[in-house]
Amino acid sequence: MRSLVATLICITIGGILPAQARPQYSAIFGQSCFLCHVNPTGNGMRELYGSQFFAPQYLPVKSLSYDAINKIKPKLSENVTIGADLRTIFLATNTQSDSTSTGLSAPLSHNTGTISQMEGNLYLELRPSEQFMIYYSQGVADASGRFEAYGLANLKGWKGWIKAGQFQENYGYRFADHTAYTRTGLWGGIDSNQGLYDGSAFSSPTPPHYGVGAEAGTRLGNADFSVSHTGAQSNIPMDRDTQKRWIARVFAQRKLPFAESFVISAGGSWLHASHKAVDPELGFPSARQTIQAWGGFGGISFTGIPNRMGTSDGASNFGWLATSLLFEYDRKAWTTPAAWTGFGAPGFDITSAYSTTQLDVMVYQGVWLQAAYDWMDNAETSSIGGEAERTTVGLSVYALPWVEISPRYRLYSSAGAPGSGIGQSRNKQQLEGQIHVFF
Repeated sequence: MRSLVATLICITIGGILPAQARPQYSAIFGQSCFLCHVNPTGNGMRELYGSQFFAPQYLPVKSLSYDAINKIKPKLSENVTIGADLRTIFLATNTQSDSTSTGLSAPLSHNTGTISQMEGNLYLELRPSEQFMIYYSQGVADASGRFEAYGLANLKGWKGWIKAGQFQENYGYRFADHTAYTRTGLWGGIDSNQGLYDGSAFSSPTPPHYGVGAEAGTRLGNADFSVSHTGAQSNIPMDRDTQKRWIARVFAQRKLPFAESFVISAGGSWLHASHKAVDPELGFPSARQTIQAWGGFGGISFTGIPNRMGTSDGASNFGWLATSLLFEYDRKAWTTPAAWTGFGAPGFDITSAYSTTQLDVMVYQGVWLQAAYDWMDNAETSSIGGEAERTTVGLSVYALPWVEISPRYRLYSSAGAPGSGIGQSRNKQQLEGQIHVFF
């Protein structure tokens, strides 16, 4: 019965809009993000399948009964649906810098730690018809204050969509960890108000990137395609070009024909962003670098062993030791105009590289062991920082269907700019705890 209900819900909602959840869940089941999320490129508000079925049945240590599921009502009416993501974080770090480092001898301290609301997003979906949707997402804290507001037309005959407004741009994997180096370093310096992410363990990460413009996409067989043209997000509309971007992405997943418990994933992304010449209205050099970015991502996953460690028969749940191993590798070429007086000499070029690898293994129903390795290298220029690494181990526990608790330990190492005399060192450790409430 459970498998029949799951199949019917998947067919019904998947037929309305093609899907992607967290990348690891999408990879394990070989499903598109559109199955669980309103946005065809994933992230943000959940579809009814995601909030009413996937979350209460697949994620928690103890699944909800169908009677309890029937009482979950995110729809305020036939045309209005709501949702939310609330994430609170606690951090404790040591405070050694590269130049004075005594390595990891500095103790973790509550005095250098913080407790903050890392994410607070409220979602609203207005759907006048099956073919059209108006979407709004608003952050309730400064750290998550960037909003999304767009209209989306569903092209059912083409299995595609057209989106216009302000939205998070679709490049690579959208790892749940917004500090993954492919999400921080890659987007650092894209906008004129951001400096270069210098490759050190102490650089401030850049949030996931948002733009204003249009996006079109389609799903053909097992592959998703999307392309967008945007300008940088601005809180104050301006009659000038901050920066225009073209972004393209292709992604495919497929079960192995000789071992259907395994799914392979592969994709690629491309970005082109160039600033115009110096703006004479401002009276000073305002031009910024031209940026080209490209990269690949993918991985392999295993649906798990049924009827072990709290799992069911496998028809509609993860199996024991369900595993996802995903990676992303990107390169970014920076070219600054001669008029710019920012980082480095005018007219300098940099080629940067970023990678993130994430491993998720379900060791018990609702309990995931997680490990990650991040690496970046800006060492091809002598004007900014060089190489950096970060190793992460932790857990993700779904104590309740909409409550995730994630303790993590992170170990950083970084090198200063070439010629600075600062060598590679394990110079920072961090304890992190997150409570994620979502619906």
